Amino acid sequence: MDFLKRTFPILFGIFLLSVAVRWPQLNRPLSNHHEFCTAISLRIMQAWYDEGISRFEYNPAMNYGHSTDKHINNHANQTGGLIDENGNYYYVSHPPFAYYFPYFIFKLLHIRPDVMPIRIFNLALHFISGLFVYFIVCLLSFSRARAMPYRSAIVAFAIYIFLPVTMWFQGNVYMSDMAVHTVFVIGVYTVLKMIIRQKFYSYKYIFFYVVSLSLMLYTSWLGVFFAAGVLIYSLLHVQQIKGFKVLIAATVLCLIAISQIVIYQYSQIHGPMNFFSEMISRYMVRGSFADTKHGLLHFMFGYLWFAKTLLYNYVLHYNVFFLLLIGFIYVAATHKKLKIVFSENGYRFIWLSVAPVVMLHVLFLNYSVHDFTTLYASLFFSVLFGILYDKLKKSGSISLRKMQVSLVVVLLLLVAQFHVYNQGTDYYLNAGKLIAENATTNEVIFTNQQMLMEPQVIFYAQRNVRFAEDTADAKLFLKRTKQQNGVFITTHSRAGGVVIQSKTPVSAEP
Repeated sequence: MDFLKRTFPILFGIFLLSVAVRWPQLNRPLSNHHEFCTAISLRIMQAWYDEGISRFEYNPAMNYGHSTDKHINNHANQTGGLIDENGNYYYVSHPPFAYYFPYFIFKLLHIRPDVMPIRIFNLALHFISGLFVYFIVCLLSFSRARAMPYRSAIVAFAIYIFLPVTMWFQGNVYMSDMAVHTVFVIGVYTVLKMIIRQKFYSYKYIFFYVVSLSLMLYTSWLGVFFAAGVLIYSLLHVQQIKGFKVLIAATVLCLIAISQIVIYQYSQIHGPMNFFSEMISRYMVRGSFADTKHGLLHFMFGYLWFAKTLLYNYVLHYNVFFLLLIGFIYVAATHKKLKIVFSENGYRFIWLSVAPVVMLHVLFLNYSVHDFTTLYASLFFSVLFGILYDKLKKSGSISLRKMQVSLVVVLLLLVAQFHVYNQGTDYYLNAGKLIAENATTNEVIFTNQQMLMEPQVIFYAQRNVRFAEDTADAKLFLKRTKQQNGVFITTHSRAGGVVIQSKTPVSAEP
């Protein structure tokens, strides 16, 4: 097969180069810039691995296995209602597939979930996403991906692979929010190909669409917005092309089936009312209409502030691309041979790749201020760059040599940005180790310092940490949970790292 012989080695070589330039970041402990997401994911998978996933009824538990780690709600759920009879709290902000997939691979390979294994898994998702970026550019350019290497698609692949947002969030940071992106890219390719080739009644295409959409829905909420985007497009075109009825039916059935599975599964933890209360509570925090109790003016100001932060995140991660886009527009305006015209398929791609992301930002604006949500736009920007590169090359407005040199400069700038944005620290590793060294498994760990309750610290301590105002508060918790002993720990940082400031034994006895 020509693709495996000629194209795949080129793409894989580009990907390996991206791994090499970010190796200093990959080969270090969990640190800043949303690596708490990785810590949360690993805690879930480690609990499953150590105690058995069936013990938690396949739900994402957040407590380690010692009795002294139970009844402690470390970043699990907001209402505190999703707790089982054994004192395990559950994280249900997303459906569970993003945890299942790597967990079962690790289980099969007898590898306990840890930092480097999950980063390697995430790198694999990065490469797969890049492959489908290549396929999409080939599809839009009517170039067979299985034939000779297509230069414009390779350019799009390289841009995607070296974007700071993809190198980081598909390398160091793993959670449902990032895992869904790979399925999103595959889903866009599948629907686009189905529409372009008019394969609405093909069992193969229907199967791949149902699988990709179902996995998206079972991973994170971006899947809901992708389904909405497909439904809106299909309803607008079903009168002209009857085949869209198949897409509408498949999308509605997937939405109903997966939502019912998630509701049933998470309702088993502590009843459906507790689950729905948690979902409402989470949306009130992360939704676009969270803060309405202080009046319309306050709400509008808050909404504009979140929108400003979202815009800032896009400028931060895509500033080089925006500069290139301005340059392309200038060249197009000064060269008659170069015209910015998109085909109908191009507009289809724009809708499928952009509409779900826009809908997510509008309805989950507070959530969208997390800069990992800009990852979802990397598909659109990378493919657009590949298409514009192709138009520029065919127009002859700029020599091929200048274009190649410019591409190398762009990639170097992206790598530099990646390292500037992601400076590491050993604080979490050192603090976690200190906690582990200063508490036995027969002691409940208490602290009044929020930094000691960060997900990364808890991960490295391999213990749950309970917040308490003081030792009296800690004693009340011991009595309520029928535990005997605890230890109250505070620390402080200095140039050499983290040191114990105080360690006070706590007993349930008077």
